[in-house]
Amino acid sequence: MTLPASSTKSSELARIAAEAAGTSSASVRFAVIHGPANGNDGPLPMALEDPDPDKEDPDAFPTDFLHFSAAGLSVSTSTWPSAMSAFSGRVQIGLPEHTGRRDTFAYSGHAVPNPGFIHQSTRKVEVLITLGNTHWSPTYREALMQALIIEKLTGLAAERGAPVLHLHTPVAPVPQPHGSDRGDGSNEPLRDAVGPCLRFAIGMDPRMSGTRLDFETELAALAEEYGFGLKLDDQRFNRVRGEWFTIRGFDRERYRQARGRLFPEVPVLTPRRAMIASVVGPSRTGTTAAAVGALRARGIGVLAASISSMRKTTFINLVLPVDGAATSPFPQWSGGWLDALPRLEQCAGHRPAAADESDEGLIADWKVALSPAMRCTYPQSSKQTGATTTGRVPYPIWLWWQLPYRTVDTPALLAEVQAALQPHTQRCEVAYAQSRLCRGDVVRGRAKLIVMLSQEHRDHNAVQRLLTDATDAAQERLRERLPALGGIDAGKVRLRLSPRERWLTYAGISA
Repeated sequence: MTLPASSTKSSELARIAAEAAGTSSASVRFAVIHGPANGNDGPLPMALEDPDPDKEDPDAFPTDFLHFSAAGLSVSTSTWPSAMSAFSGRVQIGLPEHTGRRDTFAYSGHAVPNPGFIHQSTRKVEVLITLGNTHWSPTYREALMQALIIEKLTGLAAERGAPVLHLHTPVAPVPQPHGSDRGDGSNEPLRDAVGPCLRFAIGMDPRMSGTRLDFETELAALAEEYGFGLKLDDQRFNRVRGEWFTIRGFDRERYRQARGRLFPEVPVLTPRRAMIASVVGPSRTGTTAAAVGALRARGIGVLAASISSMRKTTFINLVLPVDGAATSPFPQWSGGWLDALPRLEQCAGHRPAAADESDEGLIADWKVALSPAMRCTYPQSSKQTGATTTGRVPYPIWLWWQLPYRTVDTPALLAEVQAALQPHTQRCEVAYAQSRLCRGDVVRGRAKLIVMLSQEHRDHNAVQRLLTDATDAAQERLRERLPALGGIDAGKVRLRLSPRERWLTYAGISA
């Protein structure tokens, strides 16, 4: 937690006490689902089915929701307020429950949130890291390098008391702008759906400009040391989310040398099996660095990650590579963090000779849900989007919405979006989605979808027109469907679907 410069410890404690007294829940109820992103049984179910659909449960709609998919594996997390407080420790998690779908299991539990985690004056600082300039298909060595960089980045934030608001990898790479680009980005090159990039945001008090400058200076020093590319969110006047200010470009040779020097004996093979680890606990600064650092010290890299705090409870969702020579079946499991480490260590084929000590005590009381080991798949990529012989290239589409609470939940909305895009696409997958209950009893959310168009084109301008036409048509269909689906006043529906992230803000958002 970052305190304002004029704040005192007593006033901050009083604020936390008032916030805790004003809430109607003693704990947070959560549900986590692990499984293959797509299989013979269809896509991963994003929410648990209500066993009694006729019962009107006021908590039937999650207040917060997160979905993440990478390397052919998916995880969905839902949270609700709960009055339950009679459980030992800060977190409780149940045994894995089979959903009836192959390798897909659900985990339910409760957590006591940290009421003073983030204060209202927090300002977001968003960072985009580039870890390569080819398509996304990481090796064991690259997974360990990514774990090291996640640990270093989040450690910098922890040293300054800045909370990690979210961290996500892989993400869509940002094309280099050209001098002829228009201000609204309409002439910018198309983006690959997935690239070797990492995107994260921290919270920082706007009055502590020196702390922010110090953080950004240390970031630039890390980029210089390891060779990764660094962009910061462009906060100049009339700039919006999705516009970046380049600090340093990706240095392939320096990055390669650093990776080889740090992990010389780790194989450069692409993992064929992976497992999902969801680490859950009350939000505290430094927890991400502690969790990832403990894994890296045991030779476990990170293929993909989605880390976020929901209702002041942190969910660290990691896709971890499984050593190809490992013979253990790695079944699904749930339990304490310290008990999970020996199990996770079995999936590593190499342990570094010397590793920094990690602060495992910071998350010693957290709980972990582990999926079974599953087969990995990696998305095809054009390297330069659209430049393939067939034109069958996946593209990203972004979604922003605001709906009244308890009308249409996020999984149902995402299913409607996929159905609306179906006439225009061969395939449509949800790569990332998150929604939160906000003031005014409304749910706001953002998502990135990956689509493969029905029509195959190698011409960038033609593909851009197809994407724009598809999103416009899908948005029109959603405008017609949502009011009837959730019984909503059409004037209260706000939604925008766009092939360019920055247009979510530039364009009119009312559906």
